[in-house]
Order: sequence, then C-alpha cells, then structure tokens
Amino acid sequence: MTTADTLQIDPRHNGPRTSGNGGWVAGALARRLGGPVATVALRAPVPLGRPLPLRQQPDGSLALCDGDTVVAEAASATLDITVPAAPADAVAEAAGVAARLRHQQRGLGDAYAQCFVCGFARPDGLGVIVGPVDEDTGLMATTWVPPAVLAGPDGRLSAEATWAALDCPAGMAWSHRLGRSQPIMTVRMTATIDQPLVAGARYRVLAWPLQQDGRKLHAGTAIVDAAGTVCARSQQLWLLPRDAA
Repeated sequence: MTTADTLQIDPRHNGPRTSGNGGWVAGALARRLGGPVATVALRAPVPLGRPLPLRQQPDGSLALCDGDTVVAEAASATLDITVPAAPADAVAEAAGVAARLRHQQRGLGDAYAQCFVCGFARPDGLGVIVGPVDEDTGLMATTWVPPAVLAGPDGRLSAEATWAALDCPAGMAWSHRLGRSQPIMTVRMTATIDQPLVAGARYRVLAWPLQQDGRKLHAGTAIVDAAGTVCARSQQLWLLPRDAA
C-alpha cells in the first residue's frame, strides 16, 4: 500500500443522508486489510463521493483519513460470539414484514428512511429490516435475498455488502429494546465472513442485544443460510447520544 491509496464511498452507500453507512465503510476497510477477522472503529462521519487517503500504520492497521482527521481505523482481530438458534424461515419473514410496516408508518421523517441498508424509502438498497421474534432475549430477525447487483461475476457478495447487512440490525435490536426511534451510532464492528453469501439465495438475518454500559450498547448479528449454517457474524458497539445517557 502506498501513500497515494484512497477509498471513495459512493453517495448511494449512505447511512445518514450525508455520510457513509458504517457497515459498508467497515467492510471496505476489512477487504483492504485482508485476513479472516477485522475490527473497524468508526471515529467520525465518513464523507461521500470523494477520495479519502488510506494509510497503513506501522502496526499493520489501516487509517482512513479526511484531511488531518482519522475517520475510521481497521485492524486484524479475533471474534468469539455465540450465535443463537435461528427462528424458522416463516417466523423471520413475518417479523421482517411487520418491522417494515412500522418503519413505513413513521414516514420519510424517520432518521433511517434513506439508509442504503435499512431504509424503507430506498428501493435500490439492501432492505434489511429486522423485527422482534423473542422479547425475552431481544432476538430480532428477517429474511433476505441479496439482489444480483450486489454480487461480482462469480455471484458472491462483496465484503462491503455483507458487512453492511450485518450492521444496521444491531442498531434495530437496541432501538427496540430501549423503545426509541432516535438515531444511535455504530462506533465499532468486529466481523468475519465464514462462508461467502450468494446473490439470489435466501438467508435469515439475526440481531440481538448483549449488554449496556451507560451510553455503550453491545450487540451481535449474524446471517444464516437455509440450512441454518452461519455465513457471517459480528459483534458491535453502538453509542447513544449524550443527551440520552
């Protein structure tokens, strides 16, 4: 990697309206980093539509910069997370359909309506919207069939698309647990792709809250195939706004 290397997030891959989706950005950095597991810290909103310098650090980690500001960092990691049993396909589908209807009822003023991953107003997006299936554990789920546009010539999804699909469901799990629709922020994702996702295949996306420490919200997410095999999984840290602590 040279000092001339850059990363540019296409404007369509937004989370908030004016910055990159956290999971998409994290997946892009993980792909550049290489290795089976990566952890990505999101330190500031990542601008859209312009090249940002990508710098390799002496310890092998990567830093994505906007001027003098480091907006994200990626490093090799390990991941030890237990994925709960996935609900039946019909249960996951019903939960996702009900969740989408609730999001639509909040209207275009909803903070996430235009998100590339979970925005109901984005027909060109991933459309990953999980709903509750177990109130005791907080498990959320939906079904998802990745569109061909997300795949390469071999039919497999990119790391960016897979990490993005893992991202937003964690926030939804905590929003449901806390009973809030106001924005919360992804600040760290640690994830691995155990088995590449394939466009056109049917998956179940799972999310569940782990623990809360003040403003810090820890959660897990996973994507499983029709046979129940875990294809991708993550552990995440989200953050409540200061006025919500």
